[in-house]
Amino acid sequence: MLGLLEFGHLSYDNEKLINFLIEHGVLTNIIKCSNCGNDVNICKETLTYKCNKRYVLKNVYKKKISKCCNFLRSARTGTWFHNSNLDVGTICRLVACFLMLQHPRQDRTQVETGIASPTTIVDWFNFCREVCVFWPEKHSQKLGGPDCTVEINEAKIGKRKYNRGRLVKGQWIFGGYEQVSKKVFVVPVENRTEQTLLAIIKEWILPGTTIVSDCWKSYDCLNNEGFQHLTVNHSYNFVDPDTGEIC
Repeated sequence: MLGLLEFGHLSYDNEKLINFLIEHGVLTNIIKCSNCGNDVNICKETLTYKCNKRYVLKNVYKKKISKCCNFLRSARTGTWFHNSNLDVGTICRLVACFLMLQHPRQDRTQVETGIASPTTIVDWFNFCREVCVFWPEKHSQKLGGPDCTVEINEAKIGKRKYNRGRLVKGQWIFGGYEQVSKKVFVVPVENRTEQTLLAIIKEWILPGTTIVSDCWKSYDCLNNEGFQHLTVNHSYNFVDPDTGEIC
């Protein structure tokens, strides 16, 4: 299995990257021409499908005329890369930054990807977060039990107008992650009150679980509800932002 660092390096080799994306179903190698039904291979240099099949027509004078199909379509249409002006390699490096950094930073990502616009990075990170919510919503399952540790957190996710630009409407979501099995659950919530979150925790996390959360006050009751509760204070830096040394 390819690691994230290896994937980051792969993104600088266009041919190998395109082959990787085709192999994993992100891009399609061959499609049917919508004009003539011919099989059309992807052009890996331009990321297009172009049909050059020739066929014969008869004009009003019953003369045979040879014509070319001239079907042309972008291979990015309908994929993760659709409607973006960034090249595929840059987008893949941006996604790798999002996945590798526990708390993705704009300045670090700008250096790694060469993207000058902070807004572009924010938009793509929001897009990645939306995908990270969409998939678990479809695969959520109960977590935990004795000797199991589950991390929980809440976040506000929104949708972008026309899938572009800044987030315009927010939705609180709440989720958990079981460290050993890597099982997850994610559900939308109306608010982050103790009553709301505790009801969801009891529904999705089994009694006796060790729960790790931030210091949000709604979690203060967990030790009295059949769970062992541990907290992490995210207001402190684990790495010094100036020296890079571990605190």
